Amino acid sequence: MGIEIRPITADHWAEFGRVMGIAFGETQGDEALADHQRGFEFDRSMAAFDGDRIVGTGGADSLELTLPGLTTIPVGGLTAISVLPTHRRRGILRAMILRHFEDVEARGEPVSALGASESVIYGRFGYGLATTYADYEIDPRHGAFLSGTAADGGRLRMLDPEEAAKVLPGLYDRYRRAQPGEVSRKPAWWELYGRDPEWLRDGFTGHVDVVYESEPGRVDGWVSYRVQQRWPEGLPANVVRVRMLVGLTPQADAALWRYILSLDLAGTIQLHARPVDDPGRWRLADPRRLRTTHVGDHLWVRLLDLPASLAARRYATDGRLVLEVTDALRPRNQGRFLLEGGPDGASCEPTGADADLALDVADLGAAYVGGVRPTVLARAGRVVELRPGALRRADAMLASDPAPLCTTHF
Repeated sequence: MGIEIRPITADHWAEFGRVMGIAFGETQGDEALADHQRGFEFDRSMAAFDGDRIVGTGGADSLELTLPGLTTIPVGGLTAISVLPTHRRRGILRAMILRHFEDVEARGEPVSALGASESVIYGRFGYGLATTYADYEIDPRHGAFLSGTAADGGRLRMLDPEEAAKVLPGLYDRYRRAQPGEVSRKPAWWELYGRDPEWLRDGFTGHVDVVYESEPGRVDGWVSYRVQQRWPEGLPANVVRVRMLVGLTPQADAALWRYILSLDLAGTIQLHARPVDDPGRWRLADPRRLRTTHVGDHLWVRLLDLPASLAARRYATDGRLVLEVTDALRPRNQGRFLLEGGPDGASCEPTGADADLALDVADLGAAYVGGVRPTVLARAGRVVELRPGALRRADAMLASDPAPLCTTHF
């Protein structure tokens, strides 16, 4: 290629950020660039150099991913991937991703994960679409609950920024360890959240943090939201944008929904990045009023050490599957693997036994945290059942309750 892939130092950051801005079609101010730099892991950075000029960018976040059965594994979170339009179709993206795979494996991380800017790109590198989210919208005048729904015995409390910095990271960590598909948040993420710079607000107010205490001092829920003022013809119609609503108990979840649906001067409540199986709809007296405005993908998963990845999670029912896997980029993942697992543990190793299912590593990544049933992939022509009953068994084993969700961008 005549292109060299190598790490960068802080001295390269301005050029690195400029290249990303061009590739993503955005202009970032000095404050935004400095904020991104604070959380950037330079020891995991990579850039494509054409001579002394950066023409491609990339890096990784060191994260932890929660799996079904509530085990966790370390993952390399691929981030900041871009290539200048002048240097497309020259193999630069492929070279950077292969370099990333080497870094992830060297660190003992069995999985790479990412949030895709374009969903057509990453399947060819073995990533599978693993988590889905929904955005909802409701006029709060139609937000009444069914009578007797999730009685509330706790209290709500608004946090100032100093207390939020102490309370919220621990609460989020409790939540994400109980939610398949979620990833850890680094200290730099929380530092940026606490400062809440203007460039993040998109015309809304600074964020408001309210927690639910099931008893004094025990925080079991949190809602974070912003408000955009609207007064058409002198009438209040504010837009409330809910960024995060976490209830660790049904009572906490219901109390926070009630709170957000009862805000004064609100005309529209927008709830972003919600679970596709959100119980909130089923508390409403008129569930049709909660409109789904968008369904999208978030976390994409790439299994790099297939036996270690499959052995790390737990399975909803005891079972045995022989998987015949294709992996064009990682030959050691190609072949047949015997997966034996259940709620208490799992093992996975190469085998010569006859296969039950045949699939690509990207489709195995899609099903890895329970985001899609193998039978759905089979109906799409992406999984082949080689032994009758194997798909039903795979569905039962790989299921996740609750449905996987990722709310953290990286």
